[in-house]
Amino acid sequence: MEKTTLTRRSFVKTAAAATAAVAAAGYGSNFVAVDPAAAASADEESVVCSSCRACISNCGVKVHVKNGRVLKIEGDERDPMSKGRVCAKGLAAIQALYNPNRMKYPFKRVGERGENKWERITWKEAIDTIADNLMEIYNKDPMKLVISTGGGGNPQFFGLHRFLQAFGGGNFFEPGCAQCYLPRMCTQPMLNGCNDTSISDSTVGEIYYTKTIPQCLVMWGADPSQSHMTSGGRAVNELRLMGTKTVVIDPRFTPDAAKADVWLPIRPGTDIAMMNGWIKYIIDNKLYDNDFVMKWTNLPYLINESTMLLYHANELGLGDAADYVVWDQKTNSPKAMPFPWDDNLSPVLDGQFEVTAGVKSRTAFRALVENVAEWTLDKTAEITWCEKESIEEAIKLYVAGSPHAGIGIGVATDQYEQSAQAPEGVTIIEALMGNVCHQGNTIQSRKNQSLGTYFLFPFNLFGPTPLSPSYEVVSRRLGALEHKGLGYWMASHIPTIMEAMNTGQPYQPEMWIDRSGNKLAVVGNSPTFLEAMKKMKFIVHMYMYPTTTSVELADLILPTAEWLETAYGADRCNVWFIRRDVVHTFEHVDETLIWSWIVSALADRGHKEAQMAFKAENCGQAGPYWKTYDEYKGYLAAFMSHSFGESWTWDECCEKLPAEFTTLDNWITSTYESYEKIDPTTGKPAGFGTNSKKVEPYAEAMTIMGRTGGSTGKSFWDGYALPPASVDYLPLPKYVEPAESPLTDKEHPYVLTEGRVPFYHHGTLRNVPWLREIYPAPQTWINPVTAAEIGVEEGDWCYVENKRGKIRGQVHVTEGVAPKVIYQERFWNPELLDSDDPSRAWKEMNINIITKNDAPYNPEFGTYTLRGFTVKVTKAEGAPEGIWYEPTDFTPWLPEITDETGGGYAVYDA
Repeated sequence: MEKTTLTRRSFVKTAAAATAAVAAAGYGSNFVAVDPAAAASADEESVVCSSCRACISNCGVKVHVKNGRVLKIEGDERDPMSKGRVCAKGLAAIQALYNPNRMKYPFKRVGERGENKWERITWKEAIDTIADNLMEIYNKDPMKLVISTGGGGNPQFFGLHRFLQAFGGGNFFEPGCAQCYLPRMCTQPMLNGCNDTSISDSTVGEIYYTKTIPQCLVMWGADPSQSHMTSGGRAVNELRLMGTKTVVIDPRFTPDAAKADVWLPIRPGTDIAMMNGWIKYIIDNKLYDNDFVMKWTNLPYLINESTMLLYHANELGLGDAADYVVWDQKTNSPKAMPFPWDDNLSPVLDGQFEVTAGVKSRTAFRALVENVAEWTLDKTAEITWCEKESIEEAIKLYVAGSPHAGIGIGVATDQYEQSAQAPEGVTIIEALMGNVCHQGNTIQSRKNQSLGTYFLFPFNLFGPTPLSPSYEVVSRRLGALEHKGLGYWMASHIPTIMEAMNTGQPYQPEMWIDRSGNKLAVVGNSPTFLEAMKKMKFIVHMYMYPTTTSVELADLILPTAEWLETAYGADRCNVWFIRRDVVHTFEHVDETLIWSWIVSALADRGHKEAQMAFKAENCGQAGPYWKTYDEYKGYLAAFMSHSFGESWTWDECCEKLPAEFTTLDNWITSTYESYEKIDPTTGKPAGFGTNSKKVEPYAEAMTIMGRTGGSTGKSFWDGYALPPASVDYLPLPKYVEPAESPLTDKEHPYVLTEGRVPFYHHGTLRNVPWLREIYPAPQTWINPVTAAEIGVEEGDWCYVENKRGKIRGQVHVTEGVAPKVIYQERFWNPELLDSDDPSRAWKEMNINIITKNDAPYNPEFGTYTLRGFTVKVTKAEGAPEGIWYEPTDFTPWLPEITDETGGGYAVYDA
């Protein structure tokens, strides 16, 4: 094979070489025919039903294909969530697919890291190189491997956990994780026994049902109009038109805030203060649902003050260990309360009592009352920078809509030190009002068919298997013992990985495989992350395009497929959609096959766990690995068709899907009052999926998790009893002023927040000309009062800086943020990769130059701070040199149509 050596200046252009150049290099004869499922006869246009993956929404789409080329994308009206709508990201998929900057072949570095010099290699050489390095790590210590995903770009999340289990150890991280979704996804179901309430992660099905509507919807740090536009955003707008009252709690005047009945422009980082203010107001004014609180929450139960846990009856010699303890008003004594209720008892909700000689105990409700005692509306308003009258109006709207109201909590609360306390606070508010499993509630017991839209499962997800991680593997994950909530995603702690890189303690990671976008654009305080990861001996980066992570760090880069080149599925409420690989270009490969190729290569080298991973008897319900894309498609087909009680092939799925596996009426309404329905196995009400089978606003499950690894007293998924964290996780949310506070920082007097714009997803799509034309550079939102104070006007360029660094943005003067609050979205500039200094691509306008990744962290999840930290803003002399801004600047990125090649599957056979 002819090899090509690339210099820095030729890298982007050569990586984008046209098909003619491929044939010239001697590759043409290796390609295979187009997949018959997507093929059409010459000059015939076919319409293929698929599912978009420009973000995590998975909206149903129709893809128009002619002569092996994608011509058009439109929405599919059969999608019950998007109803035929498609956003700018989805419409731009053709430009992403045929972008001249696609990474078309595997490359290895031939210069120093950062020099941007590369040599094209075959897939076989790439896989062999990776496997040889992995075997070296495996023979030393498998935990020295680090792998990662996230940051956008069609990542198959759980496929990486599957790989680590086939490898026998290692650390996984994702730049979101503790900073995006994990705190809500873990905490809310653990306490409400049902689901998290993230609209943008498609877990709030209630908003897509219009036969009955929520009376009030609170969007707390959530902006579905921008982060879930065609699905959640569309649905909320329809509900609003039908009469649903809405409250938006967001520092920014988002489109949802513009249409809300009440907008609370909260100071970033003060959500717990606001939540505690709501709780106190509801309790003080006796607005809570007393019957639900008494019978279906753990608030009447007595607390063992020495352990912070609730008493069980056997601890006081009152009965069975499964029962909790209440104070009975009739007998003026503690009594065992069996599930679900004992009509012979008259429990006291609010009080403190002597349960044994000299030992006092409060009810959980009394502990809650004391926890929020200081949070009057006046103090809440003072701390959160919201008007007292508006806070009260918002609470009253929500209360008036209960028990047919709900709160959708968004990513904003995940991104600072109190990430676990926010979902705790929401659970308390919803439990007090009885907004659980009724019509209109965001909390429901219905389950999606897939887990967070992912169904390439780890081998241990459904119970122990021969490939389940050992106690040693689980306990040695970096940072996972201190921040036990990370175990819910089998993840490690990014700052602890960095510390291990810098110090070699407790061990030195040596190899990193990254499957995602530009980590340097999305990890907090990314310059420190870069310096730590430079110490890795070998780094592999898989992505669709070269990024600054490729240039600055990678030793090997692999070309992954765009979503139009991949096969998968997505459940959209009650409908299964299928994603079909309608085209295959150059040597792009679906990441799921790349990981399996690596496992296969390890198996060939005698790797024990890798060999086991191809045998069904070792893999449990997750199933064995596959060696071909057809085998992988068979895996997908088996999972999707199971929802219909049948077993289909991939071709049959293509013929039958999209299709309903149940009616929307049944999918929605079957969960109403589900906790009261009799469980035939017990003869008692089903209750909720918690330890007590009741909603648990007193979050002892969090305390148990910190001491053992999980809410049941054992670690998530694997059932190990882990040693306790160094601090207890508290059962009630207490407000903590941000470590960098505008109340005390005189040098940096403004507080910064981030927030998604609807044109990009995480770190992706900044090289798509249509989208960059719409939003060419990050806006820095500044209130007119603050702008006058700084001396900037609309359209000026400014510096945003703090002790960690300095970046630029373009000023947008607006009352859409409060005085003293600054907003800017993360950004990076692919056009600068081909400059004299490629590092400028991620340093000039990237908000993550100045975000935090140091302590204090959230105890439960290890979250670092991406919002609610202090900055100063000054006027800049102009835009950064060399950035593209005018529409004509993006002409070099206009699509270059590529013929069907068969993709990487045509040139490598595992």
